[in-house]
Amino acid sequence: MSMRIALVVPSFLPQVGGAEFVVHHLACQWTRQWHQVLVLNCLSDKVTEPGADYAVRKFTLLRGATRFGYHRFPFAWHARKKLQRLLYAFNPDFISAHMAYPTAIWLSGLRPKQNFIVTCHGADITPYEYDGYRSLFNIDKVLVKALNQAKGVIALSRYARGILQELGVQSDRILDIPNGVDIERFQKRVECDIRAKLGLPAHALMIISVGRNNPAKAYDTGIRAFAKVLAEIPSAYYIILGKGVEQWNSLAEKLNINSHVMLLPGLYGDDLVAAYQQADIFFSPSIEEMFPLVVLEAMAAGLPCVVTDISGNQDAVENGSNGILVQPGQPDEMANALISLLSNKSLRIAMGTDGRDKSSQFSWERISQLYLEHRY
Repeated sequence: MSMRIALVVPSFLPQVGGAEFVVHHLACQWTRQWHQVLVLNCLSDKVTEPGADYAVRKFTLLRGATRFGYHRFPFAWHARKKLQRLLYAFNPDFISAHMAYPTAIWLSGLRPKQNFIVTCHGADITPYEYDGYRSLFNIDKVLVKALNQAKGVIALSRYARGILQELGVQSDRILDIPNGVDIERFQKRVECDIRAKLGLPAHALMIISVGRNNPAKAYDTGIRAFAKVLAEIPSAYYIILGKGVEQWNSLAEKLNINSHVMLLPGLYGDDLVAAYQQADIFFSPSIEEMFPLVVLEAMAAGLPCVVTDISGNQDAVENGSNGILVQPGQPDEMANALISLLSNKSLRIAMGTDGRDKSSQFSWERISQLYLEHRY
């Protein structure tokens, strides 16, 4: 049965981020399933992704909301008023809300007649000072109250479930649904020679990390681990792709490995797909993840993973099967794992094949259906 589905998210494409891509992929899948889909957000009123069949509408925020708090008067009042008009006009059968803060707070205040389920993505529920609204605005009480008014609250990983339970979200409201991956995109063959494009030798062994720079990514630890790798394997190169990663140029220079470290704002389209497909190892030295899309993308492309043994990574990578789990903050252990894989091509191929096979359980087609199973 065809439905009208509204997705509500503060930010949307062309702003690039995990939540934005999750909303995009869910919207694409639901339109393919013959549902009418509308994305409501505070950034854009245009569809920016080629081939997307969903609609996009923008509602405005008062200036100062980012600084003083989206949940405070008059900022929340204004956002609710604008959002309510769009929801009333569209009259959805189901609302998929993204980001506990501020979206859940806005919707709980509106009390829409339709059920809404909230997906928590990271900074909206993490308690850390460097990357979270909870410590910035001291919103725990208002946040848990809003989440407990939702039909369900989606935890992307075991780590996310633990945070929600500690916050006070009722256990029977928490739904365990991971992120997904566009398998077709990352398994299609592309013509781009990524080594040639980046100016690397044809025989270069490529380690890649993907993700914007923030303290949780621990790229400094990754670069220190790579310095140990390079001392053993001179043909190794480390490419980090993400906004702000250029910050670590000085560390690479200090360690005298800058000729083998490339720090780029990002690769896009087929260039990114080629990087995943043609690299030798995906590497994540993170100290905290909710459920990283980039690990799923690497798996779908057939790339073996060396990632930290933290929730999020643990939910996707099985140690010794499709990758190697290492302890966060331990560059020696990371280096040993990277060296072991770089020195064993057959093991890399076997782990990459296993990861490609495992990625099918994270297809967006399957994940989008799990969302709809909980709408009543």
